[in-house]
Amino acid sequence: MSSVLLRDFLYELCVSSEKAACIARHIRFMHSDFNSMIQEKKLDENHQHLTADYKTLADVIIQEVIKRDLKRIYPVLTHHIHGEEDGSLKLNSTDEKIVIDVSGSQEDILNLLKKLFDNKSTESIEKLAEIVSSSTDLVLTEQCKQSFEQIPHDISIDLSTIGIWIDPVDGTQQYINGTDGIIDSRTGIMQDGLPTALVLIGCFDRTDGHAIVGVINRAFREKIDNYRWKGLVYWGTALLNAKYNNLDNVYKRNENNSQRVLLHGSIDLNTFTNILDDWRKIEVAACGNKLLSIGLKQANIYLATKSAAFNWDLCAAHAIIQSANGQILDLSRVIDYYNENKTKQNLDFSQFKIIYNNIKSDKFQPQDFACKPFIAYYNEQDLVDILEPFVANKILIE
Repeated sequence: MSSVLLRDFLYELCVSSEKAACIARHIRFMHSDFNSMIQEKKLDENHQHLTADYKTLADVIIQEVIKRDLKRIYPVLTHHIHGEEDGSLKLNSTDEKIVIDVSGSQEDILNLLKKLFDNKSTESIEKLAEIVSSSTDLVLTEQCKQSFEQIPHDISIDLSTIGIWIDPVDGTQQYINGTDGIIDSRTGIMQDGLPTALVLIGCFDRTDGHAIVGVINRAFREKIDNYRWKGLVYWGTALLNAKYNNLDNVYKRNENNSQRVLLHGSIDLNTFTNILDDWRKIEVAACGNKLLSIGLKQANIYLATKSAAFNWDLCAAHAIIQSANGQILDLSRVIDYYNENKTKQNLDFSQFKIIYNNIKSDKFQPQDFACKPFIAYYNEQDLVDILEPFVANKILIE
């Protein structure tokens, strides 16, 4: 059967995200082994603003484990789960490209890891093989499990029309360097010192491309000791008959912080120099991280004036933001529409939402899945308020 209960499907997505978070935490503290499995990726035209882009063993293994586990539970999804990485790593010793196949036994996976690590076999590598191969369900927190109770038992989702985008580690560079981008709700200032690693699993309707279910797992939310951390799962559903999320359960917003917050990336810094002086403008790392801040109402607007993000960066957070009645829109189309209709009432901005079903069956090329410049918000009035100075100042959208 392709139709399953929404709460059951969401549970499996959250379990997959927690397994991914366990892998991210373990790999991050493999010390010299971790450093040997950091590889630089060639920058495409959408990422020339970066000094470098990287992938780690965590990026590749997490993506392949999520794919494997979800396909085993829901075979109907077999050809419809997509991710950022190409599923391979190069050997440092020979530059040989190795496909990361996690479909075999624990012994098979251990042998694969040994090959990647120049035939070393350490306790941490053996433990990683055990985590990756484990077929037993991880235990979600009681808080997370109870949050599913708000979804009625009679609401189903048809998986025959669903596609999935995975970003295995949103914020890879921060994950490597051990820095984070969490906003302190009391001060509006970024907190540092936690490795960013958000696992993003976003589901979209293959028919219309709309984001409909999102799970984000912040793998490093609370430090237990030097080598142990606890994570936190955020989820949201945005089906026509089912808008639910756990955001109020896991985050309490400071209502006393009245100044509106605009998030942007480093490439957009100069765009806002002479406008929006009454807004607090903050540069934050990692696209999914910034979008989650919109869903949590830590910030009012996230603006990307250049095409520098991809389907896997947005899809999960988009569903979560929609579950809280917010939206992510095509910025150029919204500005044109506003410019033509700003004197009218009840403007319909939702027609310009970002969609995710631009899947191509031939060779995977990341640039094929680049999203257009966008604006994300949780309150439409903030959108309207920011569009006027954008139009007046003729902000460049690239």
